[in-house]
Amino acid sequence: MAGVQTPVVMLPRYSCYSGADDFITIAMDVTAYVKATMNVWRSPLVGTTPTFAIAFEESTDQNSWSACAVSGTPFPDPGADSETQYTATFTKRWFRVKVTLGGTAPVATCWCVGFFEERES
Repeated sequence: MAGVQTPVVMLPRYSCYSGADDFITIAMDVTAYVKATMNVWRSPLVGTTPTFAIAFEESTDQNSWSACAVSGTPFPDPGADSETQYTATFTKRWFRVKVTLGGTAPVATCWCVGFFEERES
């Protein structure tokens, strides 16, 4: 049935990340879904000139990943102590979330939860 929403937790409350690196969730098969509506929150950043980016990515083979079409910017940052909702449209089989921290000794706490919307049969 089209429009049915399935709750999903991509990054549990309150996931903490440390160090300049990419932090990637497990890939999820989203062939049954047309899009995701995700709420993202992050803490103030700690470190020397820290940066934060969250990306919604998709793949056909789990080897080559590209950004999903997202409302707003393709690499959203909700800002410190702010929750923002993004909608990612799926065109490929696999979906994942990637958090990227930059700077010297960066630390951030964040979460990403929402709903997948089923495709029409």
